[in-house]
Amino acid sequence: MSKLVIDLSQPAPVPQNLEEAQQLIAALWQLLAELQKRQAELEEQLNTHSENSSTPPSQDSPKQRAERPSKKPTGRAKGAQPGHDKHERALLDASAVDRIEHYYPQSQCACGGEVVMDGYRRHQVFDLPEVRYQVVEHRCYSGCCRQCKARHRAALPDDVPSGQMGPGLIAWISLLNSQYHLSLRQIESLLAEQWQLDFSLGAISEAQAPVIDWLLPVYQQIGDQVRDAGVAHADETSHFRGKSRYWLWSLSTPQAAYFMTHYSRGKQAARELLGDFDGILVTDRHGAYNDYDADRHQYCWAHIIRNLEKISGRSGQAGEDGTYLLRLARLVVHCGKRWQHSGCQSLLYRRRLQRLRQHFQATLERTATTHGDTRTGHACRKLLRDSPRLWTFLKYQGVPMTNNAAEQSLRPYVIWRKISFFTQSHRGNQFRPMMLSLIETCKRLKVNVYQTLRTVCWQGVMEGHVSFRLPFPALACLPSASGA
Repeated sequence: MSKLVIDLSQPAPVPQNLEEAQQLIAALWQLLAELQKRQAELEEQLNTHSENSSTPPSQDSPKQRAERPSKKPTGRAKGAQPGHDKHERALLDASAVDRIEHYYPQSQCACGGEVVMDGYRRHQVFDLPEVRYQVVEHRCYSGCCRQCKARHRAALPDDVPSGQMGPGLIAWISLLNSQYHLSLRQIESLLAEQWQLDFSLGAISEAQAPVIDWLLPVYQQIGDQVRDAGVAHADETSHFRGKSRYWLWSLSTPQAAYFMTHYSRGKQAARELLGDFDGILVTDRHGAYNDYDADRHQYCWAHIIRNLEKISGRSGQAGEDGTYLLRLARLVVHCGKRWQHSGCQSLLYRRRLQRLRQHFQATLERTATTHGDTRTGHACRKLLRDSPRLWTFLKYQGVPMTNNAAEQSLRPYVIWRKISFFTQSHRGNQFRPMMLSLIETCKRLKVNVYQTLRTVCWQGVMEGHVSFRLPFPALACLPSASGA
């Protein structure tokens, strides 16, 4: 009995006997099963959004944004609540005030008595002065020897910039282009509007070229600081140079954030990012980090929950199993936070986490066996392979369960990428990660970004080398082991 092949471009076949009819029914049934499977895959793709995948929220459709779960209303009115702590601007000391105006009441009261002053009320008004650029003209004279007629010309001192822009202006342009996401054309307009400075786009672009060399020692210091930390978060996002796709990688701690651009999103780039880092690494489930020691590698439970959200949205038994796994994962996060908030001293929550770990593992094994060679089965088997990286937070105290810190460090760049042009050169690929590293690290250290950048540019212009280094606190040691 030959296998019946259905060709939909031909007229419908007419079975001549019972055997042919049975063959036709079997072929149609197989075709229907394949179509249903394909339909389920397409529906899952349509239902993929930021809540059940790694897709960023900005790529959700208007319908998906409208269907996002909203926070429960608190019933309180908007704005400040009764009894809240009052926040007022602190008055400056009299020595820091530019001018003091005195106002006195009438010397005599309406009743005829003399008014004796016994105090005053302070009211300070802040305003911006009119700004104007400062120009210093350097005149280099020349002369001729009366005897041999040789010409002699004075040279500029070493501490005078050879270009037309000083360190303050270079630092300001670099900061506007990076932290404040202004394009070169917008910077050109702002300089002309506020400072009455007319520089071409080319001059503004070239002013940032030496900043890369000046920032290099500080950039390397940030990288060394991050790689020496006990716990670090890693993540990556797309980056474009013209029409070519690159990747911006981030390795961050509470004290510093280090960025680099790379043409790859693979393991080679991850190894370059990590360097000699040997602490606890927290990441999402991206496979580029899987060469790192599983005993010191923590996966983000928020990403695990998103993956289980996708499974729970499927129909039939797969959806039911996914919903149960999702409930277990949320219990793990809830108990894990309670355990960590107790300083990892609560034996009650630790025992609960151990039971949840065993139950989660057993449920994954059962679900993987039940669903076999399906998307749900493959997803469960992958989670089983990743199991050692799910529970590192139980081995070492103080290890976060999510990778939110890395995503927050990348957020300023994602905004920058959306509202400005892509980089157009190798120099741009160097400038962005260096400036991002400096800005985000200064924020964490509560250091003034502009003053730091101005100091770096001043040393680069005036001294030819940069000796400035960021004031990092003492490094935290590796988290202590708390048992498996």
